[in-house]
Amino acid sequence: MSARIKILLEVLAKYSSPMTLTYPSNTAPNRRVSSVPDGLRGIPERSEEKCIGCKACANVCSGMATKIFDNEQDAKRLVQIFLFRCTFCQHCVDECPTEALTMSKKFEPFALTREDPANYVDTTLDLLRCQNCGKTFFPKKYVDKAYEWLMEDIHPAVKDVVSADFKKVEGYCPDCRRALAYKLDTHTKKHVWLEGK
Repeated sequence: MSARIKILLEVLAKYSSPMTLTYPSNTAPNRRVSSVPDGLRGIPERSEEKCIGCKACANVCSGMATKIFDNEQDAKRLVQIFLFRCTFCQHCVDECPTEALTMSKKFEPFALTREDPANYVDTTLDLLRCQNCGKTFFPKKYVDKAYEWLMEDIHPAVKDVVSADFKKVEGYCPDCRRALAYKLDTHTKKHVWLEGK
């Protein structure tokens, strides 16, 4: 047998079985299959329970995939990730203060139209409505979490006063808080005066 025929037979032998892995993974028994490696940054997932609607994810989104939509009439905030703009950079996961976002092992968004719900990761939160002017402002979960963080770090000497002040203004938007600070007796320097006593 000539050398050329030997080489040809050896090359053909390499192509007698599939060269690629079975895809998607685990679809064919007794064959090599594709697998998802650990640490893959796949489609982001959000825990609706943990999300407080603070906008941190939207502020750091490099692909402008995360948008915030506030509905004044329904007093709802929609936090939305459009997966086909997402670059899977994980900035949103790193910045989320409540660890509501994670990168899943799913990496194939698929939909036939832009409007398909499969294109989006949506979370809806209730917005508070100002007791004075009536406009909506922060999500209730965000205000509750802010109070929790504040109470963790506040000086014990002023904890009761600051807590009482927070409860006085939590139903007002930022503009009305400033306008009504004197009337509500919630001066921002009150704790300094107390610490001096």
